[in-house]
Amino acid sequence: MGKLNDSLLSGSYGRTGRLVVANVAGTEILRIRPKKRTTASTPNQMIVQQRMKLCYDFISSYKAFAKKHFGVKVGMRSCYNLAITNLLNAFKIDFATLQITPDYQEIFFAKGGLLAPVITGLAAPAPGSFQIQWYNNSGSHPDRETDLAQVLYVAEDNVRSVFIENMAPRADGLLDVQLAPNWQGKTVHVWLAFRSQDELIASDSVYAGSVLIS
Repeated sequence: MGKLNDSLLSGSYGRTGRLVVANVAGTEILRIRPKKRTTASTPNQMIVQQRMKLCYDFISSYKAFAKKHFGVKVGMRSCYNLAITNLLNAFKIDFATLQITPDYQEIFFAKGGLLAPVITGLAAPAPGSFQIQWYNNSGSHPDRETDLAQVLYVAEDNVRSVFIENMAPRADGLLDVQLAPNWQGKTVHVWLAFRSQDELIASDSVYAGSVLIS
């Protein structure tokens, strides 16, 4: 991949032959388009491709959020790129059995400098819902007390996550999340992060654990 500086191609895009000109985050790059595959994919290649699809499915619910609140852009790697890399590392491939197993504790949906939540409990006290509790670590700071909870959850037998923004202020210390009837009997994995009311900064997300929905 080459980087174009004040070239005759400046402002261009598209491809000529195998050369592709693209604009990535304001930087023009020159790439060589890969040749079309003429042989069938190997099992190892197929499982790697499957993992990528699973990661895209998982992040689809919080893609827009991750674009703004997953770390800091590094060079040409956007916040979204960093979020996808996190998922690729968390979805473990066993090449011996050709199985993919997510390590839920390694998954983050947010990365930021805001004060992170301290989870104190996750339970399903009422049918069709779960309750997450956290310690109010705002220190009575008015701005931190009003930080809003961002919740991500996914069923263990499904890769498509659900993301809900701005659920409850940090000062509340707990949140009840109602689920659709088809979630009953499923084990659900839950994450929590906070975002400031002006939506400029978020905390690291924290894995709260899993709970069986009654």
